[in-house]
Amino acid sequence: MKFNHLTTVAGAIAVVLGVSACGGGGGSDTTAATSANTATVGTITGFGSVFVNGVEYETNSASITIDGSPATEADLAVGMVARLDGSASGSTGVALSINVADELEGVVQSNAIPPAGTTGTMVIMGQTVTIDANTLFESKVATITAFDQIAAGNIVEVNGYGDGNGNIIATRIEVKAVDMASYGGSIELKGVISNLDSVAQTFDLGGLSVDYSGARLDNLTLANGLYVEVRSDTAPVGSLLTATRVELEDDGKKGYQGEDGEEMEIKGIIATVAGNSFTLVDGTRVVTDGNTRYDDDHPVNLVANAMVEVEGNFNAAGELVARKISMEDNGVSSPTEYQGMVLDVTATAVNTGTITLQDGSVFQVTNTTIMKDDRNNGVHRFNLQQLETAWNAGESPYVEINAYTDATTGNLIAVKLERK
Repeated sequence: MKFNHLTTVAGAIAVVLGVSACGGGGGSDTTAATSANTATVGTITGFGSVFVNGVEYETNSASITIDGSPATEADLAVGMVARLDGSASGSTGVALSINVADELEGVVQSNAIPPAGTTGTMVIMGQTVTIDANTLFESKVATITAFDQIAAGNIVEVNGYGDGNGNIIATRIEVKAVDMASYGGSIELKGVISNLDSVAQTFDLGGLSVDYSGARLDNLTLANGLYVEVRSDTAPVGSLLTATRVELEDDGKKGYQGEDGEEMEIKGIIATVAGNSFTLVDGTRVVTDGNTRYDDDHPVNLVANAMVEVEGNFNAAGELVARKISMEDNGVSSPTEYQGMVLDVTATAVNTGTITLQDGSVFQVTNTTIMKDDRNNGVHRFNLQQLETAWNAGESPYVEINAYTDATTGNLIAVKLERK
């Protein structure tokens, strides 16, 4: 679960979001690398221990929760959006806590992804879910092996960046069951209340209407604009969901809002820009001033849908005052896909180095590269060193790589690498 007021871990210095200089997107502000009272938010991109936005976090002493329930590192997966507290220096760190929360777990209503397609949209529980080239796919249903095979009635879990008003950019989608009958669990959805009708006892979350007349409210007074989580034991009927429980999410406010002076580093997608401020899709409000620095290598273009990394401090109004802003993946929203057999692998660290395909294309892999193993052999902790070990043992893996050409160096930078 996310927290609006940043909690301080006793005795710990802060987590700092470090990004490899060759990895696309700027590096962390090294002057803040040992500052206290800092949190970091980003997507899990690999395991070595756990990689989040360019930093490899050791997790031996970390408390881990998923949707508020205790978990272990083995329960984490690439594509989950996590908030960490701990300490870091450069590209390594120690996590004291890792908290993950999905955006929804529920029933698919429609799927607009074409046959054999990998990008497009789905409508799930009244929310429009966007799948892009870097969205990760998982499935517990043997007959569903790709995005385009997901059908109405299937139960899926979505991790990503949601605006609370019916739009989610998915970083990971996992198919949980064919239908509610085979799922046997509760479904859940987070969102901002609109169109509250206290007489009919209904409200809307995005494109879904919720009947809360029989729901447990946990001493909650409902109001328009309140950020909540809704749970149900039954599938929606049309666009109406009968809730069994409604509870406050993140103090009822969408987005991160720290205490005055607290530090945070966050990776997110810009939703709107207004003057010298912008709002991320998750609701976090960022302001810039004369002290804000921008990535020198990759010019920052603050426009809607751009992925950015922001380092800064919260002010008294709960806004994140940016000390540094960097573009993620060089500002490229649609990387080029490459695929083929591996010709060579050279790992200089757990998840940095180069990989060469048989056509001679050479790609730089960094701590920010999304690493995914699609083989059904139980491999969870996938990284470049593991791939190099397989190569040295005589294996010639087949991989798919999403990459962009760095405008400064001309190198191909791997955004996502999947062993097939």
